[in-house]
Amino acid sequence: MSVDDTRLHAMRHSLAHITAAAVKRLWPKAKFGIGPVIENGYYYDFELDHTLSVEDFPRIEAEMQKIIKESQPFEYFELTINEAIKWAKEENQPYKLELLNDLKRAGTTSIKELDTNELGLSTSENKIDNVSFYKNGDFTDLCRGPHLEHTGQAGAFKLQKISGAYWRGKNTNTQMQRLYGVAFTTAKELKQYLHVVEEAKLRDHRKIGTELGIFMFSDLVGAGLPLWMPAGEQIKHTLTEYMREKEEAQGYKYVSTPVLAHETLYQRSGHTAYYAEDMYSFKDNEGNRFYLKAMSCPHHHMIYERLVKSYRDLPLRLAEPGTIYRNELSGTLTGLIRVRGAITQNDAHIYVTSDQLKAEFLRVLELFKEVYEQVGITDYWYRLSLPDFENKKFAGARDVWEKASQLIREALDEFGAKYVEAEGEAAFYGPKLDVQTRNTLGKEDSIATNQIDVLVPERMGLKYINAKGEEEAPFIIHRAILGSYERFIGFLLEKTAGKLPIWLAPEQIRFITVNQEIETITFTEQIMNEAQDLGLRISVDNANESVGKKIRSAELMKIPYIVVIGEQEIKSKQLNPRIRKDLEVSLNHEALEVDVFLKTVANETKSKTSRSSL
Repeated sequence: MSVDDTRLHAMRHSLAHITAAAVKRLWPKAKFGIGPVIENGYYYDFELDHTLSVEDFPRIEAEMQKIIKESQPFEYFELTINEAIKWAKEENQPYKLELLNDLKRAGTTSIKELDTNELGLSTSENKIDNVSFYKNGDFTDLCRGPHLEHTGQAGAFKLQKISGAYWRGKNTNTQMQRLYGVAFTTAKELKQYLHVVEEAKLRDHRKIGTELGIFMFSDLVGAGLPLWMPAGEQIKHTLTEYMREKEEAQGYKYVSTPVLAHETLYQRSGHTAYYAEDMYSFKDNEGNRFYLKAMSCPHHHMIYERLVKSYRDLPLRLAEPGTIYRNELSGTLTGLIRVRGAITQNDAHIYVTSDQLKAEFLRVLELFKEVYEQVGITDYWYRLSLPDFENKKFAGARDVWEKASQLIREALDEFGAKYVEAEGEAAFYGPKLDVQTRNTLGKEDSIATNQIDVLVPERMGLKYINAKGEEEAPFIIHRAILGSYERFIGFLLEKTAGKLPIWLAPEQIRFITVNQEIETITFTEQIMNEAQDLGLRISVDNANESVGKKIRSAELMKIPYIVVIGEQEIKSKQLNPRIRKDLEVSLNHEALEVDVFLKTVANETKSKTSRSSL
C-alpha cells in the first residue's frame, strides 16, 4: 500500500470513529458494533432506540463537522484484557463485551469471525497481552488503528445509506443498523464519485428489472429467491436455447440431473469437507441426509462412470442448465447477482486425457469470445486464479497444480487473451480462469469461470483405460460460459442499461394503433400473424390513448422497434419503424414493405447482430 493509500485508509478509519462519536452525541444510549474501512469509505454498526433514515443524515453530518472543527486528537492507549472487559461493562457496550469475552476464552488472536484488523490486539507468540483503544473527545473505541493525528485532518465525506445487518453476520443475532459513509481526500474526488454513484443507480439491475417487469422478489417466497416474470423468463429461455445450440454444435451432450443428492455423493467428491456450510441439507423420515444440489459436477461424474471405459471415449463433454441452491447469508444477497436459488448454471464438464487438455481449454476460450461478442459484453478480461503454495492452501500434488497452471498460461498466451494472475484464489480442486468485468460502480467482479480439476478425479476414483491398457484418471474442465443465468442477466441489464440486443429482447416489436377502427385492427392482426410465423416476439398497443403517450410507454420499455399503424400504413402497405437509438446505423430510414421489415428483424435475430440493419 502506497503512502497516499495508507493515509486515505487512516482517514476513512478516523471518519468511522467520528461518525460513531456524532451518533453517540445525538443518541447517548447507542450500542456500538464494529466500524471497518471498506472500498471508497467505511461503515459503522449501531443498536439504537431510534430508527435511522436519510432524514437523519444532515443532523449526523452537522455533528461530525463540529467534531472535525474541534480538531480532537486521536489518543492511543492500552488495557489488559480484563481491564478492557471491565470497560465494556461500565460503558454498557454489550457487543464490544462479547468480542472481548470471546478473545479471552480463546486466549489467542486466531478466532474465526473476529476481525483482528479492527480489534485492538497486542500479542506475544499469538497470545493476547493487551488490547488497544483510541479516544477522541468523549468517544472511546476498542480499535487497532491506524488513525489521523486529529479529527481536523479528515477529508471530504458524505453519509450514503443505512441498512440492516445481523451482528457478526448471523441471522439468529440482533439486527443492527449499518450506517455507510464515503470519504475521499478532496471535495472534487468526492463529487466525482457521487456522480458515478448516481449514474450507477440508473443502471442498477434491480431498478431496471422492476421497471421492465423482468423479475421480482416476494417476502412470502423468501430472500434471495427471484421470481421470473414473463419478460424475464423469455430472456432466460432465449439465452438457454442459444447456449444449447452453441454447445451442441461443439459436441456437448446434454444431460439432466436431480436437484437432490445423498450425502455420500458429496462425501466422495470432497464437497462436504470444503463446502457443507454453504449447502442446504435435511434428513428424510428414514434418517438419510440429503443435500440440495449446490453444484452439478458430482452428478456428472456419475454419468462419466457409466459412459467412459477407454481413452477412445474421450473427450466427453457433458452440459446442463443445472438448477442449484446455495446457503448464502442474507446480508450478501444482491438482486440477481447473488441469490440462494433457483440458480441455473450454464454448466458443463469436459473429461479429457492429458494430451487433450490444452486443445479443449482453447476451445472453451474460443466459445467465451464468440458468445460475449454476440451478447454485447466487451469490457472483460481473465484472471488466472492460482493456489497459495507458500501457505500450502491447496490439496494434492504440487507438481500437478503447477502443470495445470502453466497449461492455462500457455493457452491464454496462444489465444492472445488479456489476463492477470491472483494467488490464493484457486478452487479447492484446481486452478481456474475467472472472467472479470467491472460493475456500474467500477468495482471488479466475476461473471463466469473455467477451471481445471486436478484433485477430484483421483479422489472419486474416476478412471479410463489409456492406450497402454493401464488405468488413468482424466482431467476435468469445469466451465460455465455465462456463469449462472441469473447473475449473467443481472450484469447484462447493467451493462446495457436494459437495452438488450434485438435477438435477446423479450419484446422485439411493438405495434401501436392510431385508432381502434376495425380496418386498423384487422391490418395490425395480419401483420402480427406474419411476425409470429417468423418467430418474432411482438405485442400491440391498442389502448384508447394518444399515439405520443403510447410511443413514450414503448420507449421506456426499451423495445428495439416501434411501429405506428394508421391510415397511411394501411393504404401503402408499408411501415416506418422507429429504431431504438443505440441500434441505429443510419438516421435516414425509408418506408418498408411489411414482409421486408419482418424478415429483416427475423434475420437479425437469427444472425445475432448487435445493430439494426435497416
